[in-house]
Amino acid sequence: MLAQATVSQPPGIQPALLEEPYLLEIVNISKGFPGVVALADVQLRVRPGSVLALMGENGAGKSTLMKIIAGIYQPDAGEIRLRGKPVVFETPLAAQKAGIAMIHQELNLMPHMSIAENIWIGREQLNSLHMVNHREMHRCTAELLARLRINLDPEEQVGNLSIAERQMVEIAKAVSYDSDILIMDEPTSAITDKEVAHLFSIIADLKSQGKGIVYITHKMNEVFAIADEVAVFRDGHYIGLQRADSMNSDSLISMMVGRELSQLFPVRENPIGELLMTVRDLRLDGVFKGVSFDLHAGEILGIAGLMGSGRTNVAETIFGITPSSGGQITLDGKPVRITDPHMAIEKGFALLTEDRKLSGLFPCLSVLENMEMAVLPHYSGNGFIQQKALRALCEDMCKKLRV
Repeated sequence: MLAQATVSQPPGIQPALLEEPYLLEIVNISKGFPGVVALADVQLRVRPGSVLALMGENGAGKSTLMKIIAGIYQPDAGEIRLRGKPVVFETPLAAQKAGIAMIHQELNLMPHMSIAENIWIGREQLNSLHMVNHREMHRCTAELLARLRINLDPEEQVGNLSIAERQMVEIAKAVSYDSDILIMDEPTSAITDKEVAHLFSIIADLKSQGKGIVYITHKMNEVFAIADEVAVFRDGHYIGLQRADSMNSDSLISMMVGRELSQLFPVRENPIGELLMTVRDLRLDGVFKGVSFDLHAGEILGIAGLMGSGRTNVAETIFGITPSSGGQITLDGKPVRITDPHMAIEKGFALLTEDRKLSGLFPCLSVLENMEMAVLPHYSGNGFIQQKALRALCEDMCKKLRV
């Protein structure tokens, strides 16, 4: 049986605001996809001037519910209430007009358009001749970015921005709607600690204006830093709602996984093996230089640095996307020069790209076809593909990773 915790006044919410109706109520919403029940009679309530953290493991149904609220998906059953009144959002535009804005986990910007054009797409300012007033759009964008303390040029093409900068543009775009409800789905997944602090200050300003914010994250420290209330989903079911100040990491994790955890980080012996790879004085002219490290079997080597420091460039250079200007890479004691990704894959490398959507996946293909791409050469020969063995491998990986 699903439990719902009693909720008293959350911290940081003005008492007067608690007398107003909820900004948003989700009542017994259900949603299914072929072979999958994504949501089963879930509920949610968002107060004005507060942050509700929505927590749950991957596949819990968090993003699905947010897409229903934003008008992207239609529920199979249940009701959405906005300021106490039932509503139906048949399109994202309908949700936006009703005062709901969403920052998606996957960035939805157009790389070949400017920041200003991305922010005001569909809402362009027009001149007396009913033509787009680019000067006015530039002015409004500059005002918005200045108010949010985002130091970017409104005319800069989005494709030239880093992933973190694009994330800040997404945040600015959501704020530009002046919506009463903002949904933030993993907004800090690609930004640094400094930018996270910046985002939290923006959230504090929005709260002071009486906005309601739904915040999805996997980072526990963020929950207890900004949330007033915490709702938990598990396997498409609503588990409960509690004040953030009445919980700790252990109790929150227990609600998420459905059991008590005796050790969050159990001690494990992981002996370090032989030297697999060495990098010496690797450089990419104009980007980085003097990068050296050793990597052993059984070891996780972290590469850290601020945004723009070259972390991603180092990974892409090792993988052959941008061939190095100098230095040496040694595998199993033998020098190698990797000039393209195909050669890197043949040498046993794999790369998870920084922007999965743009450069890591084929969105028009199925999950199975995307997985097959990585190992296709190993299951093909003489013009034929060993489809049965390949499919079995991919299905086994899906089970292991709970895809």
